[in-house]
Amino acid sequence: MRNEQRNNEEVEIDLRQIFSVILSKIVVIILVGVIFGLVALIGSKMLIKPTYESTTSLYVLNRQSQGTTTYSDLQSSTQLTQDYVVLVTSRSVTEKVISELKLDMTNEELVKMINVNTPTNTRVLEITVSSHDQKQAKEIADKVADVSADSIGEIMQTEKVAFRYGDVDRIDAAQLPDKPVSPNVIQNGIIAGILGIIMAMAVVVVKFVMNDRINTSEDVEKYLGISTLALIPLSDE
Repeated sequence: MRNEQRNNEEVEIDLRQIFSVILSKIVVIILVGVIFGLVALIGSKMLIKPTYESTTSLYVLNRQSQGTTTYSDLQSSTQLTQDYVVLVTSRSVTEKVISELKLDMTNEELVKMINVNTPTNTRVLEITVSSHDQKQAKEIADKVADVSADSIGEIMQTEKVAFRYGDVDRIDAAQLPDKPVSPNVIQNGIIAGILGIIMAMAVVVVKFVMNDRINTSEDVEKYLGISTLALIPLSDE
């Protein structure tokens, strides 16, 4: 029982000492965090190219009869949106977009720039294009939407009779992005600053734990188990 109490006291004293050491170095720790944050801010601003996104959306509806929209039309259209997601990034669409915009890139490179999303239980296709060039992001998004709408319309007209009536409408045209979506300079700076503080604290704690020198009379009693009789003051002279 006494041994457990003694161990608990030692752990408590160690934690207090560690906390005291961290407080004694708090200025240095904060300074390291600030330096890390500034380096990340400058690096994100100067070394990483900003990426812009432009989004457009299409509404696709398959009707079984011309002029009338039924519940089954809505259900079938919702189920087919996943097929249209694949169609938007198909080779036939991307090749036509590259040809008409005279883009200096391959199909694979263009596909990586395109992200197609369909909100749950909707017949809406959201087409988002990412690029380091603002104008290029908008132009590609608009062209992908136009080419995809034509391709979807042709497929619906040439498919089985149940899908011979189809509507593909543009909901929103792509806008010229005014702000980059990445890098997030402020977020990178904050994260780097926090990491710098954590690393500085870790260095301080490890250095303290690895230090086995006896510096005070308390250390003599704690580690050697003997009492000090007197202290000899040292003069700078």
